[in-house]
Amino acid sequence: MPRNYSKLSLIDFQKSFSDDESCAKHLAEQRWPDGFACPKCGHDSAWYMAKRRLFDCKNCRHQASITAGTIFHKTRVPLLKWYWLIYHMAMDKVGVSVFEMQRLLGIGCYQTAWLMAHKVRTAMAARDERYSLAGLVEMDESFFGPTGKKRGRGSENKSVVLCAVSIYRDKKGEEKPGFAHMRIVDNASAETIEDFLERLGCGRKTQEGKQLLETIRSDGWRSYGKAAKNKNLSHCRIVLRDPKAAGKLMPWIHRIIANAKNVIRGTHRGVSEKHLQAYLSEIAYRFNRRFWEKELFDRLIQACVSAETITYAQLVQSDNAPNRI
Repeated sequence: MPRNYSKLSLIDFQKSFSDDESCAKHLAEQRWPDGFACPKCGHDSAWYMAKRRLFDCKNCRHQASITAGTIFHKTRVPLLKWYWLIYHMAMDKVGVSVFEMQRLLGIGCYQTAWLMAHKVRTAMAARDERYSLAGLVEMDESFFGPTGKKRGRGSENKSVVLCAVSIYRDKKGEEKPGFAHMRIVDNASAETIEDFLERLGCGRKTQEGKQLLETIRSDGWRSYGKAAKNKNLSHCRIVLRDPKAAGKLMPWIHRIIANAKNVIRGTHRGVSEKHLQAYLSEIAYRFNRRFWEKELFDRLIQACVSAETITYAQLVQSDNAPNRI
């Protein structure tokens, strides 16, 4: 059954979550929306141990933690601070600075606030991995990294990012952007684009047997045409004789790329290549839910409950390369 998400304004949020206990109660409701069910025996009755945030099953005496199996697993930070961080990461359209959140929430260590934000981004990325793009998809690659003299394809010391956005027509017949995905890749070859298309749902079919992803629209770069042919997709080729016309001929994909760069350069003052994918996933996550603005907090809490945690060691280890394809 489709899940019903609560709509929360800032005032509603403040009233609903005033202390750790109200956050813990809400978290338990998100984990067990139909009432507690013991993860070991399935029994529906338990004693609640508030101080330890545990449910003690009355049947098998298994103790189930509210935070186990979520991004909050073994956290020592009060849930109230977690909730405030998640609210800002969900609702602020250009994201939030970790330094600012550390200051506002009174978190003593920057690394702690940084880790919390990355745990939330992990949940965002995991949620969007479940969704596919359909119909007409506008595609392009872009380059993120230090500003240099050389631009576009062949740029050195920059990360190549493949970007895609599904396009639909509204009631007036005007093209509008649907869902978007961005992924760091090694290059913009046809093989890489094919792998990216598979992640977007290429080859999947509707219940009526119709191919979910049908057409890609791109510039004249030959790799897109080759990838479309190999994947049995239609290819709408836009010839960009003047690079400045890209924003008019392929408006939505270029607007999304520009917004992503503005957020990374502005709010976050730049990010390392190692963690760039996490920030791109965060930007895409908010964009993909822009029509449900007041539900964003509730949706993100559910994502955080459904995703497994990531540790500081996993994030900073030297061989933790970007999630490329």
